[in-house]
Amino acid sequence: MADRIQSYKVICQGGLNSNENHLELSEDTPGAGTRLVNYEVSLFGGYRRIEGFEEYDSDYPEVGVGQAEGKVLCVAIFKDDTTDENIVIAARKDTSGNTYSFYRHVDGGGWTKYTLDHSIVRDTQDSNGRTVSKLRYQTFNFGDGNKIIFVDGVNPAIVFDGSHWDQITTDGDGTHSDSGSHAPGGPQALDAPALVDVFENHIFLGGDRTAQATIAHSAPNDPYDFTSASGAGQISVGFDVVQFKPFRDDLFVFGGNGIKKISPDVTSGFVLDQVTTNVGCIARDSVLELGGDLVFLAPDGIRPVAGTSRIGDVELETISKSIQQLLVDLPRDYDLDTLNGLVIRSKSQLRYFIGDDGTNVTDSYGIIGGLRSADQRLGWEFGEVIGIRASCCTSGYVGREELVLHGDYDGKVYRQERGNTFNGNDILAVYQTPYYDFGDTEVRKTMRKVNTFIRAEGPLTVNMAVNYDWDDIATARPASYSQESAGAPVRYKGRNINYSGVNINYGGNEKPIMTTSIQGSGYAVQLSFVTLGDFAPYSIQGIVFEFSVAGRR
Repeated sequence: MADRIQSYKVICQGGLNSNENHLELSEDTPGAGTRLVNYEVSLFGGYRRIEGFEEYDSDYPEVGVGQAEGKVLCVAIFKDDTTDENIVIAARKDTSGNTYSFYRHVDGGGWTKYTLDHSIVRDTQDSNGRTVSKLRYQTFNFGDGNKIIFVDGVNPAIVFDGSHWDQITTDGDGTHSDSGSHAPGGPQALDAPALVDVFENHIFLGGDRTAQATIAHSAPNDPYDFTSASGAGQISVGFDVVQFKPFRDDLFVFGGNGIKKISPDVTSGFVLDQVTTNVGCIARDSVLELGGDLVFLAPDGIRPVAGTSRIGDVELETISKSIQQLLVDLPRDYDLDTLNGLVIRSKSQLRYFIGDDGTNVTDSYGIIGGLRSADQRLGWEFGEVIGIRASCCTSGYVGREELVLHGDYDGKVYRQERGNTFNGNDILAVYQTPYYDFGDTEVRKTMRKVNTFIRAEGPLTVNMAVNYDWDDIATARPASYSQESAGAPVRYKGRNINYSGVNINYGGNEKPIMTTSIQGSGYAVQLSFVTLGDFAPYSIQGIVFEFSVAGRR
């Protein structure tokens, strides 16, 4: 009878949960996913299939074609004062010799190679056989125009102001003039820094393999002067420096098993304080600032550097307990030196890409994390990314538009958040729910119908598989079901409507529900949603089950 039919509603939120305790998940976090591949926190609620990526310049996709080889070593966004425009700079190894070069992207002209000033040569390998794996950079403006500084762990740091390139060498005297005395750097600099950041209008360098516990800083407001007489200096932090990043009023320095902070001081310039001696960072490029917080990958997961209500205190509690097992296995499965991270600010989202050219692009792995709410500890949701391979990456605003870029091992630069494919490859997306026991594991349920609440941004086909009884091989399961959506209907609101504008589609579903009658019975049921194709993004927002009770064991 109809009054015996029961319903069960699930709101899709919580992100990936890898603990696989289905009793707990069914009871406490039914909206989580036991698999969540290529989904992000949806701004419309639920989980949204991520957008694709495409070649940054389809006419000139490869950086330095004919002049360069190997992976893209760096991709950077820089506001060039000489032309008053934002440009993309990339670096790649030269085809002849053991050097690399910088390239500037020119609209309509591809990648143009820079000629470096003062006969500067950038080696890809030092005398001890250590090679350049990637470049890191920071942009800054100390009041005399925009500049960008690059480091690579083999060569001295190099500064570009839009017109000239200058290396910061340890044998310089801090002078800098394109027409007169010219010897940028000084004894307080580092010979081969791999890390760079800007803090309190000083350039900070670190990561030199011959001085791994040392951080050097420039004179105030002068990126070219590393002499002590002008205020430059070095700080010994007491452990090998993995990374450093500014957060609020301090520069946090991460080691493998400890964290310290450098704070400005009126009398002594900078002072060093201890933060913790039992938590460290295991991936140099995992340190990112997002949502007003600094996060990093620790041995037990992703942790924040968040100030608590007590002055001077720091909160380091992990925010990724739901995927802790997955993150703990990362150092065993991957070389974390290949990890590259970026933030998508408009979505309060971070992305980690892990792996090298030993992995096919379609199998390349990553982690995606986003904030569903402003709560820095409870608002985080995570998932997996498969199909984006990055040798380097960056993001930043160009005007009002956010640019998300990555370089690949194929020598090309790609733009993310574009298109419905991964550069022509269909996007695989998987959302698998926990096993739902609907409040009683001892009662058999006969399943009748599933209503999937979906916000489709275009036509798509979703395959839905139904499993019963916690993967019991003795329990029959039906063949997968195919669900189709014509996309959301167009609704016109306001004035000045462009009826033939971009992304204006006529037709669509009258209601945001895909209804599927399903077969089978069991004590618990699990759904798996899979899409593979050239589909526009869509959001799975919730699920409603209809079932009837068949009897107790």
